[in-house]
Amino acid sequence: MKTMKITAELITEEEGGYTVFCPELDIYTQGETEQECLDNLREAAELHLEELGHQAAIRRVIRREIEVHANV
Repeated sequence: MKTMKITAELITEEEGGYTVFCPELDIYTQGETEQECLDNLREAAELHLEELGHQAAIRRVIRREIEVHANV
């Protein structure tokens, strides 16, 4: 069994709870708490990788923050 690290990008939802996105695997899931989100993502990622088997490709993600101007 191979262990790997993936990114979990947590997004706070206005109606409550969180959505979490993993850019390496291009999967989303959700949960009521941050921990529930992370647990759900771990489960979804493991199932996704199991389904793909040897065809699983982990995308390399380059993350940058940029400034934008917004008239809000």
